Amino acid sequence: MVALAALAGLSACATKLGPRTVPVNRFNYNEAIARSLNEQLLLNLVRLRYRDTPMFIDVGSVISQYSFSASASASPTIKIDGGKSNEYGLGVGGSYTENPTITYEPLRGGAAAKRLLSPIDPATLALLSQSGWSIERLLVCCVQEVNGIPNALAATGPAPTRLPDNARFRRLAELMRELQTQDRLRFRPIYQRTEDNTQQQVGVTLSFGDEDDATARELAEILRLPDGERTFRLVTQVPKANADEIGVSGRSLLGVLFFLSLAVDAPQEHRQAGLIGGADLDWQTVIGGLLRIQNATAAPEDAFVRIQYRGRWFYIGDSDLNSKTTFNLLNYLYSLQAAGAEGASPLLTVGVGR
Repeated sequence: MVALAALAGLSACATKLGPRTVPVNRFNYNEAIARSLNEQLLLNLVRLRYRDTPMFIDVGSVISQYSFSASASASPTIKIDGGKSNEYGLGVGGSYTENPTITYEPLRGGAAAKRLLSPIDPATLALLSQSGWSIERLLVCCVQEVNGIPNALAATGPAPTRLPDNARFRRLAELMRELQTQDRLRFRPIYQRTEDNTQQQVGVTLSFGDEDDATARELAEILRLPDGERTFRLVTQVPKANADEIGVSGRSLLGVLFFLSLAVDAPQEHRQAGLIGGADLDWQTVIGGLLRIQNATAAPEDAFVRIQYRGRWFYIGDSDLNSKTTFNLLNYLYSLQAAGAEGASPLLTVGVGR
């Protein structure tokens, strides 16, 4: 009876194990997946700096199964030699196992490649800007050209051998950020009624400042906009066709990755070995200091994210808030442009611990 009571107690504990695992395991999986995503993104930036092939593998699903077993035993010893009492040996045991199954999905195939190479459209930039992201950061990272003003066009592929001049573009981005912080920069969607009587967004307009606004006037002069006009439709055609339009040519996600890979500070021995393109150029003047990826011989303790590659550690400092912000923006862009792309198929389903 004692063994049965102990077994019942173990079984009762088992019914409570499931709910107890939720907060702990949810947090652990959340942190592990987030860390893995950050490390993968940093790894691909470093790969591109070395002109190595990038590869993205997403976590498709995580399914965790739990099992609990309990056992009890009794071994009586009955004395037949006149002893005063019989003896009983009791045993109780239990085991708990967890079997997570993780599905990985590679970003590959025609549909996935198309999403990597498709330009980021003005509506996406407007959405991110209205969500609180700095328009200056968005423009410098994600846009190739505005109204014929280039933003380091050659830097959207393998690093060029000459430093492009994007000072004029960075100035217009700075002016737009100034207007944004003063709440004088507004994006508004353009809707069109469809055949089934629903509203569909077909574009976006940009309004900024007024005629007496010095910042708005300078911005209008740089963009060569008509005097007095402060509302324009954003179009992807560059050069633009109409006076009431602003032509915006967005980078592809792969172009953004190539551009930001220039923030990787490669070690001197790799530069001297010819492993880095444009090694002796000051790319931070082009990037505008939005991202810095440092290197070290030993694993840095103060890193927000770090990876080991070609015998060195590459990392973003935990106190480098500017770089962390740009890195997080890149994660959002990846989610918007590439993650979950049609055509991604399971690469491997792994039952961990089996």
